[in-house]
Amino acid sequence: MIALLEPLARMPGVEFVLLISHDGVPIAHVRSNGDSTHEESLAALAAAWLNDIRQSVAPLGWHVPERACLRAARGTLVLRRSESACLVVCLGREASPEDVRLSMDGTLARIERGRLARTSGLADTASHPQAPIPSRRDSTPAEEGLSPTSRPGHPPGN
Repeated sequence: MIALLEPLARMPGVEFVLLISHDGVPIAHVRSNGDSTHEESLAALAAAWLNDIRQSVAPLGWHVPERACLRAARGTLVLRRSESACLVVCLGREASPEDVRLSMDGTLARIERGRLARTSGLADTASHPQAPIPSRRDSTPAEEGLSPTSRPGHPPGN
């Protein structure tokens, strides 16, 4: 996981990269200068902030925000949310959130691809035997709302 975060941490202006769960638990972190301080508190604060944003826009019927930026005097905090985790990047004063947009998207895409590959690798036929009555995978007109009697020559269910 750290190998996926390191290229982002080496970008100019990036001080800290943190991958957290949606409830604020740090998964992995990389600092550009090698120090590791306060990642637990930053993870909790970032997750709480993103959850507050989500709760404030939910009554309006808007989608959950995927990206959020917080600019301050000493730098910028950029959050990018995915289905399984949230990527937090702390930028220095000289960097802009747009400088890391594409890199953050690419990093999260690689993380999600790896997660999906692990979960699909577990669903092989050796560990999960087929059901006694196999189900159809293709869609037929009978399943799309047409009655079986409107298809002469085909018995119901085929």
